[in-house]
Amino acid sequence: MAFPSRDVVFSRKPNLTLIPNADRTYRLLEPQRKRGNAQFPLASCGHSVNPADVTESVKSLLDQKSLEFRCPVCGKEWSWRETRKLTQLPEPELCALEERVNLIAQDRPELYKKCPACSLLLQHPGDDDASVALCVVCPGCSRSRGKPCLLCWACLSPWQGGEEAGEGAGCTNKACGLISALLSCSIVTEPASKVLGCPLFRACPKCHQLTMHTGGCKYVCCQGCRHRFCFICLERSENCKRTGPGLYWALQCSKPRAERQRLDC
Repeated sequence: MAFPSRDVVFSRKPNLTLIPNADRTYRLLEPQRKRGNAQFPLASCGHSVNPADVTESVKSLLDQKSLEFRCPVCGKEWSWRETRKLTQLPEPELCALEERVNLIAQDRPELYKKCPACSLLLQHPGDDDASVALCVVCPGCSRSRGKPCLLCWACLSPWQGGEEAGEGAGCTNKACGLISALLSCSIVTEPASKVLGCPLFRACPKCHQLTMHTGGCKYVCCQGCRHRFCFICLERSENCKRTGPGLYWALQCSKPRAERQRLDC
């Protein structure tokens, strides 16, 4: 049995998976028997997989902060969109897994980003997160358009030309550097911060100048245009304060935390 160099090891035998334990040993995930004429779902690689096995493998990978979902038979990588369908879980359980996936993707922006068009989870195209990545192919948009959809890995804007650097190849977005900083920066991890979990940088919603939260309440003032806004929801401070009774000076925002900005420039 050949083991790939990954945290979750897949056997070459159908539906057999080795799940890592805390002590670096492995336990065998036995496939469940088919009941009656029930058929297992078919993956894009052509192999049928046991939903229960897929679910346990996914949970194990998420515990390890990994989003590398693979077929247990051939090792082909699955997108999260495909993997979530193969689990055949009810919607409440899927939502719980989706939330964990989103948290991991947000914490590892150097490895994972979401396609702005189809929300498919994209992975760094290089051999490791330190290698230089020019562009990435979105499988979801490529299938729907019938041709390769290339995106700039830095800012997720359309990529012009081929996958290799050369004459005529490059990002079509003039604000690539700015958007790259917004999509790839770390998140605020200081437990006492009023903006815990937000990206380290936000762009001023009015003039797009990069702004950091340096302390105090959730509101920041842009040094370029003096626009004052909530670092969490990105609303103007006056609007954010009117979101409910007793929230005028609330330190916590009642609105959902805004996602990483891509800007429209």
